[in-house]
Amino acid sequence: MDASLTVVTSRLRIYLELERLMSSLDETDVVSADAIRDAMDPIWYKLSDQERHVLDERSVGVITSLEGLRVSISHQLGYALERQDVRQPLPSSPIQDWAA
Repeated sequence: MDASLTVVTSRLRIYLELERLMSSLDETDVVSADAIRDAMDPIWYKLSDQERHVLDERSVGVITSLEGLRVSISHQLGYALERQDVRQPLPSSPIQDWAA
């Protein structure tokens, strides 16, 4: 089974986010990293065999330089913001109670 073709479930996404946070804290705050590691255990036990397989088969790398890093361009990277022109007149006198 190719892990790259597997859909990432909500539970797996949460596990990965906690894992990333735990890894970051391992270098600076071991106590907090251990607390997150303990919080990950119940999530790990609820992962399906397929979800665990995705974790086991992944490759993890560390980006040390952005040189040579490429991202393919697709319609998914863009976001079309619907522009709403809201026209309000500029105030002619000082604004009152702005700090309230």
